Amino acid sequence: MGIEELGLQLYRQTVKRLRPAHVASHWFMTHAIIPSLERAKNFKTIPDDPFWFRLELLRDKHEPETTQLFERIVQPGMTVLDIGAHVGYYSRKFAQKVGENGRIISFEPHPKTYQTLQQNISRFSNITTYQVALAEMNGQAELHDYLVMSASGSLNYDPSIEDLQKSIQSKQDVAPRLSDDFQPKTYIVQTRPVDDCLKELNINAIDLIKMDIEGAELGALRGMRQTIQNSANLMLVMEYNPQALQGFGHDPVSALFEVMEMGFSSLQAIEPDGSLTNFALDRPQLEEITAPLMKEMGVLNVFLQK
Repeated sequence: MGIEELGLQLYRQTVKRLRPAHVASHWFMTHAIIPSLERAKNFKTIPDDPFWFRLELLRDKHEPETTQLFERIVQPGMTVLDIGAHVGYYSRKFAQKVGENGRIISFEPHPKTYQTLQQNISRFSNITTYQVALAEMNGQAELHDYLVMSASGSLNYDPSIEDLQKSIQSKQDVAPRLSDDFQPKTYIVQTRPVDDCLKELNINAIDLIKMDIEGAELGALRGMRQTIQNSANLMLVMEYNPQALQGFGHDPVSALFEVMEMGFSSLQAIEPDGSLTNFALDRPQLEEITAPLMKEMGVLNVFLQK
């Protein structure tokens, strides 16, 4: 455990247990420290997100194990899809790695988050953005924004996830989305298949997909079958969120098998230290991995290669 993790753990064991001190600290962080960091990094975060999440993004500490993997595999000249781009944390990193001969296509359906994404990537000429939710077909869908973080917006409203989230909160927790003033919102968003979007851009093949869309991954992948077929060396980094997949009516383990059958030959877990662990394509093993994730509303980033 690093110094920063120890500091956060100490904070939670001391200051956070004293609600007035925690509230004061939260105010100071959100009104002084975070705005200063945003100006210094030229990177905006979502004001109603928890301050620890905003700090992760601003200090390049978000998903360090997955970031390490991307540092190894993203190369100059690549074409990368950032599906569920949020405010552009990964899109900006990808844009710098692929260089002027590479290309990033970023997809984010949430209207307010999309505005922040546009601000954050404005200086990168190699990023193209789409304000759409990716799916198997063109159409419209409801995007539900109701959980504690803006990055958790989903095309599926699942009361069980909301209840589970509440069950793991403490009375000392402070965040704008936990206050009585926060009102969940539902937006009507456009849905499109990746294959159609890339056809507009005259892109036939891609090198890498990063995808985190709260259980809608299978529908998005079904809408890019032609792209997957055309991309001989395709790599996919995907959030495996069994609870969210189940909310869309999918058996999580069966969903993994369907993704593999689209043409991928290997499936690996991205471990906390950035290393990769091979999964045997064996249902009992995958069910064993899935069970604790289901119980704790947990997620696991996985890496697939053709």
